[in-house]
Amino acid sequence: MLRIGILLFWTLGVVSSVSAARAGFPLVRDGRPAPVCYVGGEQVVKTALAVYAADAERVAGEAPARCDAPGNAVVVVGSLSERERLDPLLRAWGVSAKAVEGRWEAFRICEASRNGERALFVVGSDPRGTAYGVLELSRLLGVSPWKWWADVAPRRSRNVTLAPGYDRAEAPSVQYRGIFLNDEDWGLDPWGTRYEGSDVAGELGPKTYSRIFELLLRLRANTLWPAMHASTVAFYKVPGNREAAERYGIVVGTSHCEPMMRNNVGEWDEARYGAYNFVTNRAGVLRYWRERVLEVADDENIFTLGMRGIHDGEMAGAVTLDEQTALTNEVIRAQRQMLSAELHRPVDGIPQTFVPYKEVLDIYDNGVELPEDVTLMWCDDNYGYVTRLSNAAEQARSGGAGVYYHVSYYGKPHDYLWLATSQPALMAAEMRRAWDCGARKIWILNVGDLKPAEYHTELFLDMAWNTDAVAPEKVGEHQLRWLEREFGPDVAPRAALLMREHYRLAAERKPEHMGWSRIQQPGVRGGITPVADTEYGSFSAEAFDRVAAYERLQHEVRQLEAMLPADRRDAWFELVRYPVEGAALMNKKWLYAQHARRYAAEGLVAAGEYAEASRQAYDSICLLTDRYNGEIAGGKWREMMSMSPRSLPVFAAPVFGEMPRVQRAPVLWADGAGKCIGADTTELPCFVRSTANTVAVNLFSASDVRVESLPVWLKAEVRGCMPSHRRIVFRADFSRCRRTEERVCSVLADGRRYVFRVRCADDRKEPGAAMTDGVASVAGAGYVYARGSVAGIDGLGQSGRAVRLAKGCRAEYLLRNDTAGEADIVACFLPQHPAAAKTLRFRLTVDGGDRGLFDIRETFGEEPWKVNVLRNQARRGVRLHLSEGVHRIGVEPVDEAMLLDGIFIDRLHRNPYVLQGFTR
Repeated sequence: MLRIGILLFWTLGVVSSVSAARAGFPLVRDGRPAPVCYVGGEQVVKTALAVYAADAERVAGEAPARCDAPGNAVVVVGSLSERERLDPLLRAWGVSAKAVEGRWEAFRICEASRNGERALFVVGSDPRGTAYGVLELSRLLGVSPWKWWADVAPRRSRNVTLAPGYDRAEAPSVQYRGIFLNDEDWGLDPWGTRYEGSDVAGELGPKTYSRIFELLLRLRANTLWPAMHASTVAFYKVPGNREAAERYGIVVGTSHCEPMMRNNVGEWDEARYGAYNFVTNRAGVLRYWRERVLEVADDENIFTLGMRGIHDGEMAGAVTLDEQTALTNEVIRAQRQMLSAELHRPVDGIPQTFVPYKEVLDIYDNGVELPEDVTLMWCDDNYGYVTRLSNAAEQARSGGAGVYYHVSYYGKPHDYLWLATSQPALMAAEMRRAWDCGARKIWILNVGDLKPAEYHTELFLDMAWNTDAVAPEKVGEHQLRWLEREFGPDVAPRAALLMREHYRLAAERKPEHMGWSRIQQPGVRGGITPVADTEYGSFSAEAFDRVAAYERLQHEVRQLEAMLPADRRDAWFELVRYPVEGAALMNKKWLYAQHARRYAAEGLVAAGEYAEASRQAYDSICLLTDRYNGEIAGGKWREMMSMSPRSLPVFAAPVFGEMPRVQRAPVLWADGAGKCIGADTTELPCFVRSTANTVAVNLFSASDVRVESLPVWLKAEVRGCMPSHRRIVFRADFSRCRRTEERVCSVLADGRRYVFRVRCADDRKEPGAAMTDGVASVAGAGYVYARGSVAGIDGLGQSGRAVRLAKGCRAEYLLRNDTAGEADIVACFLPQHPAAAKTLRFRLTVDGGDRGLFDIRETFGEEPWKVNVLRNQARRGVRLHLSEGVHRIGVEPVDEAMLLDGIFIDRLHRNPYVLQGFTR
C-alpha cells in the first residue's frame, strides 16, 4: 500500500512537508531538488526525466542536477530492460527488483542506504514502468497531472520529504490503457491548428500530440487512438507525430472503423485505390492497408481487425447478416496473413483487436471466426451502458478482452459533445463489471476534445491502473481526493457535494438533451427534430425545483471560487465553473422558453418575461464561453470550447412569437393541476411529515398578494420568479400540529379571494415511504430488507442512491398507498444490457405475491432504448388494485446483477419524469 509522508495543505500558497522532515528522504531540501542519476538510455525514461526536471524546477525554483553515479541524497533511476547497467547498483545498495521483475510496466520506489548514505531508487520492470515511477515523483512534489491541460499551477516549496523507509511498488491492472480523441471538429481541431501555428486546418502535429502524450504518461496511460474526423489531417500524414509517440512511449491504435492503422476519412483516396469495397476491390484495399503496415513496421501499435464503412457505417459489399459475417471472416484472414508476412513475426505475438461496435456485434454473434489471440474489445451503447461482455468460453481466450467506453458522443438519439456530465459512478460500475467479466487487456475512453472531460479521464485511467483501488461505491471519495489535490482541503468537501449534484441532475437529463430534440430520427427530413417542450411541467414543481437546484449550484460555485487563491481560479473555471454554470444556463434557457410558450397559450403576461429570461440565459452561455476561450489562462484555450457543437437546435438562441402584453385578471394555478383555480374551494395535496413536502400555488399577476387565515401549523412564503409570476409555497410546521388536521386558508390577489383546503398528516409512527399527490417513491438504497448481496453506490442514478443487486438477491421496500384502487407499481433500473445472457430480468413481488418476470433489455437504436438512455432509467411494472395502507414491494434480479434506482407507486397513472422521494 501507499506510504507517503507528505501532507499537502493550503497555507501561504505553498506545499509543505510536515512528516519526518529530518529522517525521511528529501526530494527537495532548502530549495534544491535531489540530484538524479540515470544509468541508461531508454528514450521514454529520458522524456519522463525531462518532465520531472521541469516540475521540480517549478516547485523548488531550480532543476535537479544530473549525476553519473549514485551518492548521498540522490535519486537513482533504472530499468530492468538495461540490467547490465542497473544490476551492479542494485547489488551495491541492497535493492531488490523482485517486486517488479517479470511484470508489465511495474515500478518500485524505495529508499536505500549504504555506508551512512541514502538514496531513493526508482526501478521499472521496463522503460514505461520506469517512466511512470519517475513521474510518480512529480506527484509526490504536489504537481498535478493536469498542470498544463487544466492550468493547475504547481506550488512552490523549499522542502518536500518522504516518510522514513519509503517503499512502494505498483503495476497496472489493465495492460493497454488510453483515450480516443474523437468528434474533434469544434474544439481540439481549431484550437490545435492555432497551437501548432499551422496554415492547414485540422493539422494536429507533434507539438499538440506531445502535450497529449505527456498527459497520458502522467496519468500512467500508454495508448492513444488519434483524432480521425474528416476535419483532421490524418495522424500519420503529419511529420513528427510518429516520432513524438515514440519519445513518450505511447502505443498508437485506431478506432473501430479504422482497420490496419489507417484513418479512412483522411487517407482513403478513391481515385488512387478504387472503391472501399473488399468484395469488388480486394487488391486496392489490401494495397492501402499494406502501405501502412510497412510504414509502421518498427513502431509499437495495436492493429484493429475487421472492416466497416469508410467512417462510422456498415461495410460495403455485403447486405445480409450472413454475407457480412462471411466477408468479415475473409477480411480478418487476409489482414492476419498480411501482418505475419510484412512484420516477419508470428501473428499471435502482434497486438490485435476486434471491436464489435454497433452492427458489428450482430455480425460477431452470427459466427465470426475470431482467432483466439485477438483481443475482443467490447463497447458501451455510446451512453455508458456496456452492450456485451465475455461469456465463460470467451473469458478463456488467450487474447483476452477489453472495453471501448464513451463520456462524449456524436450520434442518435442525440449528441452530448459539449459538457462531460456522465455520472462518474456509472462509469466506475460498468468498468468494474467489465473487469469482473475478464475485460483486462485494453481499456479506451472516448473523451471527445479531452476538455472538459478531465476528471472522467483520470478516474477511468486510475481504475485501469489499479482497479481494486477505485470501487464503484467509493467514487465519491476518489473525486474528493482529486478536488483536494487541485483546490485544497478547505474547498474540496463542498466542491465534491456540488459536483455530485451536478452529475445527478444530468442523470435526469443531460444539458445537451434539454431541448427534447433528436438526431437521426426516422421519418424526419434531415433526421433532426426541433426543440420541444420538456417533461418537466410548467405548472408543476419539477421544473421550478430543477432550476432552483441549479441556482444553488451556481451560487455555491461562485462562493467557493472566492475562497481560492488567484493561481487556482483558472483551473476552477475549467474544471468546475464552466461545466456547472453551462449546464445551469442551458436548463434555464429551455425551461424558461417552455414556460414562455406555455404561459403565452394561457394569455399570461409572464410569458414575455420568461422569454426574455430565456434569451438572457443564452447570452450568458455566450459570455461564459467567450471567457473560456478568450480570457482563461491568458487566452491559451482560444477556440477550444464550442458552446454549439454541430449547431444542433438545442444550442440555438430561443425564438418566440408575439407575447401577451395585457392580462385582465390574476390567474392562480396550483402545481400539478390541469387548469387554473376558479371560484370554488381548491383542495391542496396533503402535507406529510416524513416527506417534508411543500405545496405551491402559482400567482400570475403583478398586483399585491396576501395570504390569510393560515392555520398555526402552516407557513407560506411568496417567492418571486418574474415580475408577473410568484409562487406561494406552503410548508407545514409539524411542531405545531396535531396528528392529522384539516383547515382552510385563503389568498387575496387583486381584490379577489381564493380559498384552499389544506391537510397535514403526522406519520411518525407509520412505516414505509409516504404518498404525496398520488405518488409514493423510494430510492434503491431505501430498502428495509435484503437477502443476498446489496451494494449501495452513492452518486449513481437519478436518485444518486442506486444499489447493485446481485443475481438472486432480493431487496424489499415499504411504500404507502393513501386511497384504495388501481395503482401502478414501477421499478426503475439503470438501463443496462446483459453481460452475456440474452435477457436482463427481475422478479417483482407485491405483499409476498409473485407478480411475474420483467425484462429491461431493449434493442439498440429502437425507440424504447432511446427513451431509456436519455433519462438513464428503464422502467418496468404492473398495474394492480391496491388497498389503502402499507405495501411490501420486492425486487430480485434473475439473470445477472442489476442496478436499481428506486421504486414507486403511482395512483394517478401519471408516470412522473422525476420522483421526489428518490432524493429525500
